[in-house]
Amino acid sequence: MTEPLRWSIVIAELDPTVGHEQRGRRRVLVVSYEAFHRSGMATICPISARPPRYPGEIALPRGHAGQTEDAVVLCHQLRTVDLARVRSYEIGGVPQRLGDPLIRGQVRAAIAHHLGLDIRTPLDGAA
Repeated sequence: MTEPLRWSIVIAELDPTVGHEQRGRRRVLVVSYEAFHRSGMATICPISARPPRYPGEIALPRGHAGQTEDAVVLCHQLRTVDLARVRSYEIGGVPQRLGDPLIRGQVRAAIAHHLGLDIRTPLDGAA
């Protein structure tokens, strides 16, 4: 695989970072579409191996998409990165994808909520 597919889990180098941004080399969930990836960029959500603590953190149980332990998708840490940050398109030598439609739906809802896309247009002041 030469570019990530939407819902792929890849290893990315997130440094350098500032403040509370997720840092280091870690698993990330690709949430952008393949057409966007042709720009050399991808929108990702970092994954952290811990239980959910805050809104916008979606549980990713062990056994899903190559996870060896329970983790969370940090949808509130949504970030667009250059594909040069991707260090591996495989985990354990195998491409990994988040296939569970329930977890995908939870990720979509958490991103929409984080961006305020779940607020009705008249209440948001948008036309």
